[in-house]
Amino acid sequence: MFETPPLNALAAFEAAARLGSFTRAGEELCVTQAAISQHIRHLEEYLGVPLFIRHAPGIRLTPDGERYYHAVSGALNTLRTESARLRRGGGQLSVVAEASFANRWLAPRLIRFCERFPDLDLRIAPHPGRPELGPDVDIVIYPDMISSAGLFVLALPEERLFPVFSPAYFQRRGDAWKQDRLLRFPQGGENAWNRWFSAAGEHPTLHFGPLFQFAYMALSAAMDGRGPALGSSLMVAEDIRSGRLVAPLPQSIAVHSRYAAACEANVRHIPRIDAFFTWMKDELARDSAEFPEWFRTVSGD
Repeated sequence: MFETPPLNALAAFEAAARLGSFTRAGEELCVTQAAISQHIRHLEEYLGVPLFIRHAPGIRLTPDGERYYHAVSGALNTLRTESARLRRGGGQLSVVAEASFANRWLAPRLIRFCERFPDLDLRIAPHPGRPELGPDVDIVIYPDMISSAGLFVLALPEERLFPVFSPAYFQRRGDAWKQDRLLRFPQGGENAWNRWFSAAGEHPTLHFGPLFQFAYMALSAAMDGRGPALGSSLMVAEDIRSGRLVAPLPQSIAVHSRYAAACEANVRHIPRIDAFFTWMKDELARDSAEFPEWFRTVSGD
């Protein structure tokens, strides 16, 4: 049988070769320069060949050291990748989503996820940008993500945009809501309101209220009875189901962007990631069945 090289020595060698310094390798691995030097000396004794030429003020690899470095760095990178993949198979699942999606789609539904998968430790974080997938981020959910090599993308249904109101507000104002100040957010601002009224065959003089940075802020204001807002199918389905909002008007307009959920392709079928996608597709199918006029089909495996 072949004897396995000492793993601590391999890590020390890889760091020293990559950084060109025993001192910097020690700083990276949180050990002393002397410990790095000792690890490498033991590795050279084990292999029977010198790996470094020591010269002031630094070090350089021997030809044998160069060949060995490529082999060791490749093996350690494989170990890091596989270790991260296996760690994801545990109970903690990290999902990062665009702020409005996290607030108005994910948050109101999480009780059903937790009841269905009580052993999963789900971590939800809203984020204005789009973070990189990796060991700390399993799934990202944002508009207009495009499938690419190494990425699994679940495109969410195409949506519609329509006015929503708090029940008390609409009961009180009725058709007079059109004279009130309309709540706005970037995708549901003046242009979208004008498009909706034009599609409804109306051309009233419009009055606009506050412009909110995110859709969920305008929807929260609408729920508080502060005026009408434009709601998109994904964002308001659960609020309408629960009675927090009403959408009594039949006319709707297209939403040009489309949300998608993505993960690295090589972790797609890890149980906890698969559980989230399965739950998500079931939730989307429920919405589509209950509100067919607002959604089109979900695509994905």
